[in-house]
Amino acid sequence: MILIVDLTDPDILVLFDEFVSPIQRIVHQCGYENQVVRIESVKIPPSCTGIIICGTALADTWYRSHHLMSLLNGWTGPILGICAGMQMLLTETGGETVFLTDIGMISIRSTDMGRKDILLNGKDEFSGYALHKYTATLSSHWIALAISDITVQMVKHCSNSWYGALFHPEVRNEWIIERFAALTMPPDYGYE
Repeated sequence: MILIVDLTDPDILVLFDEFVSPIQRIVHQCGYENQVVRIESVKIPPSCTGIIICGTALADTWYRSHHLMSLLNGWTGPILGICAGMQMLLTETGGETVFLTDIGMISIRSTDMGRKDILLNGKDEFSGYALHKYTATLSSHWIALAISDITVQMVKHCSNSWYGALFHPEVRNEWIIERFAALTMPPDYGYE
């Protein structure tokens, strides 16, 4: 079962429809069970095989008052953080928040490491939909898998199957979510 973490402001209901529902639909269409939980009430069930941390709207900073790493302590399974989800993963593992607004379609290029990774294999260049006003620097725990002209667009943790996408793959690059979902199938993932 893939756990989908909702970071959107609970008082703005349309954000769920824009940023969480598309991911839930993609995961369901791939044949994977999923469960949506809010960031403030995350408990990882024993049946969880992967986690997707959704993004949110450009002006929605509600999520910034919450933390992920205390919830993920001991988790060894795959994670995909999208936009704000990537920013949270990076900043809570040693990176720093950087103001960087980017809106609209952008050109993304895989790095040498990205070309070898299962999520980007066969995709040297592609376009993605950006909608963010922040990014985060990479600590020594992360490597860049894809870049744009102005910043890192996809990352992978050096020792875990944790990924981040600064752009929104649910808008134009559903194949990233599909490939990530396929990573969640090994039965040995979970808590140490």
